[in-house]
Amino acid sequence: MADRIILAIETSQREGSVALRDAAGDDHAEPLLPSRRHDDDLMPAIDRMMKRAGLTPRDLDAVGVSIGPGGFTGVRIAVSTAKMLAMTLDVNVIAVPTALVVAEGCRSAEVKDGPIIVALSSKRDSFWSTTLLRRSEGWTIEGEPGLADAANLSLTETEALLADRYLPEVARRRAAESSIPILEPRFEAGACLRLAARRLAAGEQSDPLTLRPLYPRPPEAVSLLERRRVEGDASSR
Repeated sequence: MADRIILAIETSQREGSVALRDAAGDDHAEPLLPSRRHDDDLMPAIDRMMKRAGLTPRDLDAVGVSIGPGGFTGVRIAVSTAKMLAMTLDVNVIAVPTALVVAEGCRSAEVKDGPIIVALSSKRDSFWSTTLLRRSEGWTIEGEPGLADAANLSLTETEALLADRYLPEVARRRAAESSIPILEPRFEAGACLRLAARRLAAGEQSDPLTLRPLYPRPPEAVSLLERRRVEGDASSR
């Protein structure tokens, strides 16, 4: 029986990539060109990869997408592209939280079963915190992800903290005091592809009409427009 053909998009960070599983169950990957913006190279990267696999977008059965948190532009473009493909081609779309992509990218030599904390979108003294445990079906999110105050971060029984260089310094100190390693996260389209395939097999799909990026805070551009609107209303009185 042929596998379903699945495309996965991971552009939540500066270095994005796409991945593909073909009908034979073989996986393919293509990095986005670092010299070009995500919105300039995402569709060309998909085209390059599918041509190498001897496929076209119309062969797709599903699109998986890393929905964030991450860079505002990268996540927005990934979600918009996934929605466009799903609706244009009438295929399934699968939303994958970026924290799960990061956990899926962990090597077994780095972490065993957790719990681990994935820290994303660090800003000042807070970050988006997701706690995960490895179960028989893979990494699962435990509790409710959300913004965490680095000074009050609970690291009880935590096996590792996955965070980039923007992690608040107070969180780094607390991890060092507890002898908890801080691992560099990997944002790989191949990990998103594996997660999307498992979710699709389990019957977990998203509605493309309601699919949204996961933003931990209002985007800076939205906040700026809102401030300008309020200032404009005040000056007109």
